[in-house]
Amino acid sequence: MNDTYNDEFIYRTEDLKDSQLDEVFVESKMDRDNIEFLKSRTPALLVGSRGTGKTMLLKIAEKELDTNFEENKVLSVFVSFKKAIFLNTIEDIKFFRQWMLAKILFKIKRKLEKKGLLTNNDLFGRYFNVDVSNHNLIDTLNQFTRLLEKASKKTVDFDSEVSHVFGQETEEIELLNELDYFHALIEDLCEELEIERIVLLFDEACHNFIPLQQREFFTLFRDLRSAYICCKAAVYPGISSFGTFQKFHDATVRKVERDILEDNYVENMRDIIKKQTDKAVYKKFEEQGQLLNILIYAASGNPRLLLKSIYLASNGFKKLTSSRVNETIKNFYRSQIWNEHTKLGEIYTGHKNLIDWGREFIENVVLHDTIDKNDTRLEKGINQQTIFFAIHRDAPETVKQAIRILEYSGIVSLHTEGTKVRRKVFDRYQINLGIALSGYETPTVRAENLIKGLSIKLFTDYGQNSPSYNNLENLNLITENTDFKDVIDRVLNMSIEILDITEFQKTTIKSAGFHTLRDILEGEESDLQKARLIGEKRSRVIWNIAYNATVEYFSG
Repeated sequence: MNDTYNDEFIYRTEDLKDSQLDEVFVESKMDRDNIEFLKSRTPALLVGSRGTGKTMLLKIAEKELDTNFEENKVLSVFVSFKKAIFLNTIEDIKFFRQWMLAKILFKIKRKLEKKGLLTNNDLFGRYFNVDVSNHNLIDTLNQFTRLLEKASKKTVDFDSEVSHVFGQETEEIELLNELDYFHALIEDLCEELEIERIVLLFDEACHNFIPLQQREFFTLFRDLRSAYICCKAAVYPGISSFGTFQKFHDATVRKVERDILEDNYVENMRDIIKKQTDKAVYKKFEEQGQLLNILIYAASGNPRLLLKSIYLASNGFKKLTSSRVNETIKNFYRSQIWNEHTKLGEIYTGHKNLIDWGREFIENVVLHDTIDKNDTRLEKGINQQTIFFAIHRDAPETVKQAIRILEYSGIVSLHTEGTKVRRKVFDRYQINLGIALSGYETPTVRAENLIKGLSIKLFTDYGQNSPSYNNLENLNLITENTDFKDVIDRVLNMSIEILDITEFQKTTIKSAGFHTLRDILEGEESDLQKARLIGEKRSRVIWNIAYNATVEYFSG
């Protein structure tokens, strides 16, 4: 295994430095198509559930644009809105809009300086109508965004604190309020610095926003579009409040999930494992080729699920055995993934019934019908098998929202939109194959026939008024009116005991004063280095684990 990774897989792109991306990235044809699309002029939404590699694709696109900047003059700017969760206590939405623009300006100016393009250029100062003569504009923007992100701890007048940063009210700063000024700045920057266009790559773009913030983001995404600016955003499938943004008209939607029916699916997924293991370890896996392939199919195209299940099934890179693979599929896919989905009900207490209904519908109805279809055909000697089902386009909204939450959790994924079934329109979904296998006593025995016989032509459809849609009367939709402040506060006040880090690390960071997720996330990665034996790399990993644990609790 590469020295970079010691004795563990890298599950998240955020844990990697840009220089390490090529060490772990495995490119499929779909990945290459998506990367080229991210570099193009067309606005795009990159849609995929947790762990499917959206951030990696954005970072690779950024890196390739950087490499070819001198030739193509396309400036890539990677923007993360990670700390949006801390703005939930700010009642005036204008500050959220200003925060987004400040983040974008900060990232653009920093990228231009890294490229050595702003040496003798005062364009930012001319458009940013505040006195920045005594301090750097980047520092000013950073002070502003950090102040907003720490608003949940504010003990003094918030408006006066913001005014103090700029020396005036933010309403008077045109660049943070009027997009005409923003567009004029970008146009002048591009013309004076001979930049063809700026590509804004938004990571964490909306899945950690509350619905009102999502609506504001998508409005900004649409309104930023010009001859000089192109926006791309990574989003989760599931619940998003688009407002007046029309995702099929204002942007092109691209999926990132790998298709398990593609000819090179197994080869690409094996390469992902190979990149993160040394030759001796991978050889052990390769010797158990059929078991390895079963885990690859069980992951249903999700690299993070693949790496986690491989680690468990090999008992920490030792050896794959039938018993451990069976145990992993039954425990990891039947218990752990479902438990993570069920946790959403503990956070969204007012919507627990909706979340639980979705689980019961899949487990007790869809999986039951799917297994029955497959087993009946196998008994008759018919090879055709399925993990697909379809929901009528006009099914009750509560049913569709419950399915979208299951998409976010990675339990199902949208396979085909708008397919015709008996002259009616349905959306076809795919059940995670590991979950489909987990109901069998010996998944490895059943896997071979299921995988070989998979056909998208075989599926169970549930109509507009299907009798399977029972007990809907007590289900509440998650809407913009949902009280997310209470939800977010509950999550942020959770103990660090829930984090997937070692007991030693928990004890160490507790001794440095980090007891809750809020304690970690309201600071910076570097703050964790106050703890004994927590260096730069480990502090980044722990901060990201805390952040992702927080987002994944409430990002239904």
